[in-house]
Amino acid sequence: MKLKVRVLDLEADHPIVVLNKEDARKIGVYSGARVEMRFGDEHVVAVVDETEKVVPPGEIGLFENILRKFSSVPKELEVLPSPDPKSVLYIRKKLDGRRLSPDEIHEIIMDVVEERLTSAEAAAFISASYIYGLNLDETVALTNAIVDSGEQIRIDKHPVIDKHCIGGVPNNRTTMLYVPILASLGFYVPKTSSRAITSPAGTADTMEVLAPVDLTAEEIKEITETVGGVMAWGGGTRIAAADDKLIAIRRPLALDPRGMLLASIMAKKKAVSSEYVLIDIPVGEGAKLPTVRAGEDLAKDFITLGERLGMHVKVVITDGSAPIGRGVGPVLEARDVLLILEGKGPSDLREKGTELVAHMLSFVKDMDYETAKKLAERQIDSGAALKKMREIIEAQGGDPEVKPEDLKPAKYSETIYAERDGVVTRIDNKAVATIARMAGAPFEKGAGMYLHRVRGDRVKKGDPLYTVYSASKRLLKDALELGLKPYTIEPR
Repeated sequence: MKLKVRVLDLEADHPIVVLNKEDARKIGVYSGARVEMRFGDEHVVAVVDETEKVVPPGEIGLFENILRKFSSVPKELEVLPSPDPKSVLYIRKKLDGRRLSPDEIHEIIMDVVEERLTSAEAAAFISASYIYGLNLDETVALTNAIVDSGEQIRIDKHPVIDKHCIGGVPNNRTTMLYVPILASLGFYVPKTSSRAITSPAGTADTMEVLAPVDLTAEEIKEITETVGGVMAWGGGTRIAAADDKLIAIRRPLALDPRGMLLASIMAKKKAVSSEYVLIDIPVGEGAKLPTVRAGEDLAKDFITLGERLGMHVKVVITDGSAPIGRGVGPVLEARDVLLILEGKGPSDLREKGTELVAHMLSFVKDMDYETAKKLAERQIDSGAALKKMREIIEAQGGDPEVKPEDLKPAKYSETIYAERDGVVTRIDNKAVATIARMAGAPFEKGAGMYLHRVRGDRVKKGDPLYTVYSASKRLLKDALELGLKPYTIEPR
């Protein structure tokens, strides 16, 4: 059937067209079925949405994302019914609790990337993986499929190292110490990071305060090979392209099947030629994993998967029961990092950053831990790490002369004071993250919180505990009116 094109000024997360119910019946399709649209030699498949009002009979409504699939805007299309892709059958197989072959997983992932699957179909695959799990063979296949779905960066200098933290701890901006320290020691660190999803800042959000992070794959390769390190936003490239799409579908129900978590992280490492990978797994109250045992179980999976993928993986289980550092939010976290590299700043963040560097050095260079730790600290104390950080900032297009005092938090603020004498015994990660996000972080770079006291500090009534910053009086008020009390103070 030939139908005139009606352009709809709308976007969708998958290819969708709107047909009048009358035309849909003539073609022999219903809502949710697929049609093939032919325009000269071009063929585009999309999912049908029926209407009785938006599009009249004889027309087909095309969303903007569909129009971009054609070389020019068609005035008329030939529309035919189209069968479901084979990957739908494989998703049904997984829903039955059966194992999938590497070829079947590869086809599902390619169809996700090419938008041949609806969000509901992709969500069914994620749900089935959550319910029945992915065994090691499936996880390896999923990792390789995600790598194949996008660009890959071949770093021609060695050794190439990387790190990842599974998250859940405010600030914890160790990557921005790890990269310049190790790059200053002659390693190559092509670090791609995500933006915040549920936290007040991701590494990419924080690094963006200092320099652009939306780099191409070619730029990441060039900067890594010439300067030694880079800190880029992974979403700015097509590295592991399927991963962002799967994360977007997983996010609403917070579904995080272990096999997908592992594949998501390791695919990004393999795609940038990483040879050695350090995984930071924070555990404890308020962290993503509550116990050391849970962390050890996940650690075994990372190491085994790394072996199957040809990468050397070391896992460090760290204390994730309280925020690391003082600033929470992009500007405040970037300021912490620069202060530490200048030989000042929060000691707990410096300590964790140098510990992670020491673990990697002892892993790659077979160096004893204490010697490696002293070497990491020397790179800060000598100014070598700061010099390398400034080189990275300049290479990414930022101001290499930026100083901590140049980084100003948002305009409006309010400080909360201790209501009693005592000792800070707990700082609630989730409460801190919630307040900082309500204040506007990470979207407003200067919004967030500054923690004046850390766990273990003695305080007197009236001492400042934390300051909340926001670019909006209303958001500041909303953050404070949440009624959250992130600090627990007990008499001693």
